Amino acid sequence: MEMVLIWTLAWPMAAALAFVLAGGRLGRAASVLGPLVPVGALAGLVQLAPMLSGGPQVLRLGSWVPQLEIHFDFLIDGLSMFYAFVVAGVGVLVFFYAAFYFGTGDAKRVARFYACLSLFMGAMLGTVLSNNLLVLFVFWEATGIASFLLIGFDHHKEASKAGARMALLITMATGLFMLAGAVMAGFAYGTFDLQAMARGEVAPGVLPGWWVPAALVLVMLGAFGKSAQFPFHFWLPNAMAAPTPVSAYLHSATMVKLGVFLAARFYPMFAAEALWFPLLAGVSFTTMLLGAWLAFRSTDLKAILAWTTVSALGFFIGFYGLGAANGLKFDYVHIANHVIYKACLFMVVGIVDHALHIRDIRELGGLRRRLPWLAVACALGCGAMAGIPGTFGFISKELILADLVRAWASGAAWAPVVMGLFVLTSAFSVAVGARLFLHLFWRPEPEGLGSHFHPPGFWVQLPPLVLAAAALAFGCFPMLLGKPLELLRGASLHGAEGGKLSLWHGLTPELGISAAVVALGLALYAWKQRAGWPDRVPAALRWDEGFERGVYLVPKAGSGLAALLRADRPLDYLPILLGFTVLASGACFYGAAGEPLRAAWLQAWQHWDSHLLRAFVAGLMAVGAILAVVKRGWMAQLISLSVVGLMTTFYYVLYRAPDLALTQILVESATLLGVLLLLSRFPRSAEWGEVNRQPGGARMALNLAVALGMGLLAASLVAVAMVLRSADPIGPDFLATTVPLAKGTNAVNTILIDFRGFDTLGEISVLLIAVLGGVGLLMRRRRTDAEWAEGEKGPAGLGVEHREAGP
Repeated sequence: MEMVLIWTLAWPMAAALAFVLAGGRLGRAASVLGPLVPVGALAGLVQLAPMLSGGPQVLRLGSWVPQLEIHFDFLIDGLSMFYAFVVAGVGVLVFFYAAFYFGTGDAKRVARFYACLSLFMGAMLGTVLSNNLLVLFVFWEATGIASFLLIGFDHHKEASKAGARMALLITMATGLFMLAGAVMAGFAYGTFDLQAMARGEVAPGVLPGWWVPAALVLVMLGAFGKSAQFPFHFWLPNAMAAPTPVSAYLHSATMVKLGVFLAARFYPMFAAEALWFPLLAGVSFTTMLLGAWLAFRSTDLKAILAWTTVSALGFFIGFYGLGAANGLKFDYVHIANHVIYKACLFMVVGIVDHALHIRDIRELGGLRRRLPWLAVACALGCGAMAGIPGTFGFISKELILADLVRAWASGAAWAPVVMGLFVLTSAFSVAVGARLFLHLFWRPEPEGLGSHFHPPGFWVQLPPLVLAAAALAFGCFPMLLGKPLELLRGASLHGAEGGKLSLWHGLTPELGISAAVVALGLALYAWKQRAGWPDRVPAALRWDEGFERGVYLVPKAGSGLAALLRADRPLDYLPILLGFTVLASGACFYGAAGEPLRAAWLQAWQHWDSHLLRAFVAGLMAVGAILAVVKRGWMAQLISLSVVGLMTTFYYVLYRAPDLALTQILVESATLLGVLLLLSRFPRSAEWGEVNRQPGGARMALNLAVALGMGLLAASLVAVAMVLRSADPIGPDFLATTVPLAKGTNAVNTILIDFRGFDTLGEISVLLIAVLGGVGLLMRRRRTDAEWAEGEKGPAGLGVEHREAGP
């Protein structure tokens, strides 16, 4: 099964790369090939599904950092497979919908869209299937990057850029908190294996009592950010600037559900914590009511759906916060219902927008004659959102109310509060659903609306019709889901016994409450029809505007601070930085190692090695350093610094370190050439300004004091390190393990490549950056007209006195 799993994860990623490389060359074939991406992933999941009968199973595809127990482990259990099927199943409909939504226009644009969408699908599958917490985080962040590309897909629009930036900053910032919480949870459980964490216990007495609650808060901050929970709720409506297929996929069925998935995944580990219930229930049920109320006040079609999504996500996370006292048997039913009706409604709204280029609900009406099939799909979608009998939403609402009624009867203190919030939120949902359907399709058509109408084809209407049919089928025959739900049930999440679904539960209290909710919602709709609907969100709740002001305020504040601290020349900053380093580091160092420091200098004086050649080389180095300070011309300073570097190379030779000497002379030569190339681009006036500008006596004294301080600090560090050596030198260990561990006989090579491989990799990266800078200088060897106008280039001996002949 490992190969099937590799196919499932790699296929969307490979497809994304193929779309990027092919670009516009695919032409119309891009729209045909796009839907094959989720179909291929879905086929792989179908082959993995039989593994569920054997209980949770882990498939290892390789190791990343085995010393830290970071492996590419993927978990096949009910939770991961449920979300994977949602990602791939809805993906099939969304990819198909996108093929006709974009039509046969710009082939390159379509290919770019499918590349981003395929990348997102692969990241989503990796997230929900990961069994290693840190690998899960990597895929989690990949979904954020892919969503940034999708939300900002129409990058020529300011709203798209703002929405993408807002989503990226919030989800990435909260993701960093999640990473810290994940690391803390891993330390608490002694592993990053999610399956082992669900079975294990925190080691008593090893960590402080606040450790696990802090990990819980940090992890859930990541979930709240991803699922747009208060106070991060405002980014989701702004993400509606994305094309409708993106909204139907990311913001109804996949990305925003990741916070819900994370709450479910961590439920076995954190549900027993005292903070679990107040944190999740307090934040999420507040979001639930706030989102429903803001949907009630909005006028943009996609904003209405976005706020209802925020509200539903609040309920889902709060549902896990209630914990075992409420029962978690039917969480998949509630999530599946939301996925079905919300994707359907987003597609309906997208088609209306595509046909009329209008999203303001106040300007629409009478579309049932022009779009009869779409009216049917919208009616069923809104019915499922409102919980009307005959739809899947009614089954879900009955189950929720049954759980709350049982909790109330058992004496749970929170039950009346949650029941009241849920009833009020559901009433808002009924009113919003009625407004969506009736205002779009039933009320009289506004004058002049038909002049903007472009009839959509049947195929673009097929995906919402399929979803609407699913909402109707599962609402009338819920028992069809019995066997799949039993197969997906997890003992650590849903308990030992599953539940049964049926259409009729009898004359129960929850049935009466459900009818009252519908009546209250319709009454609310009728009242607003007479009194007038709100047309804006209160300014106090426009947190997105405050966020945008903050985004622009931060660089302005930085510019203002820089203006206060700015000097005429960049070199004026150097004494400040070095002086602070000397004072702060020197004070801390002397306070911590004052006595060893005095002993080190005394020992160095007593064991002074009067080697004449070394003293002569050191003297030349000192002379070169002094000349670099005293001389004013650039070439003289450069030659003086080169003398210091070359004498350092010779000093390595005296200590029999040929590898270091060779490296040093190469670096010195490359640096000399690079600086010469750089100086050749400057006008002579730049050097004259440096030469003629002599610093005052106070500045010279400051420079001298800072330079001496840095020298003494560096020498003291070396001296103390030699005296306070608490362990044997590591060199003999490298020599002893070079052959058995690194399989090499040259100790220097094995140290650089094997024992200190990451350090060498960093050095190579620095050299690569330097090479790119040098190549840039070489590529601009011909001066522009503007550069000629500035005058002669470079210091004496490097400037070009006369312009070259030629064009």
